[in-house]
Amino acid sequence: MKDAAHTEIEKVCNAIYKAIFERRLEPNTRLVESQLAKVLSTSRANVRHALLLLSQRKLVKIVQNKGAVVAEPSKTEAHEVFRARKCIEREIIHLLFERYKPEDIQTLREHLEVERQARENHDYHELIRATGQFHLLLADIAGNSVLYDFLEQLIALSSLILEKFKTYNDQTCKEWHHTELVRLIAEGAEDEAQDLMNQHLKEIEQVLNYQKKAKPTNLNEIFAPLLDNQQTA
Repeated sequence: MKDAAHTEIEKVCNAIYKAIFERRLEPNTRLVESQLAKVLSTSRANVRHALLLLSQRKLVKIVQNKGAVVAEPSKTEAHEVFRARKCIEREIIHLLFERYKPEDIQTLREHLEVERQARENHDYHELIRATGQFHLLLADIAGNSVLYDFLEQLIALSSLILEKFKTYNDQTCKEWHHTELVRLIAEGAEDEAQDLMNQHLKEIEQVLNYQKKAKPTNLNEIFAPLLDNQQTA
């Protein structure tokens, strides 16, 4: 059974992870302990512990005399992240074909509907969340918890990369790619599904322009909607 402190630390980790995952937090944003403690209704000690844990996953950087900031991937790190994703997600597709059940196909199709609704509603952050979650859903069906955890980290890093090196093009996953992947899985076309996943990730990486675009950040504005979603979930 988790103690109260552990639960609070996990809550802070999840809130910051979600803000990064949904591209609400700009790379190099300063994460002020006192502000986070206030907006997340917890102690500075819990925030400090959570930031240390996130730094171990390379999502946060602890800077001497400055404190914690959101990680800011370099161009080299961006290439490394997408190369790692291509290797891992190809294997995830392979493992998925070994064990998926008919009900998994239905689950994937239902998720495609979530993505479609987010596009229709022009809900940017929900669309980012849903398209990233699609990849994690594939990993969950594949049934390898180590690959799932690694992919979870890589997708959050991908969000930081896309936020830092963004273009004016739509950088969410292409709708037809996910739809086609589900069709190929349902038809048992493993090689074609692996090739499409590789193409999918390659096209996401190709839109990067490697020009930083800063924007003002307000931690209260960033975390308030996330907490509202948790309370209504």
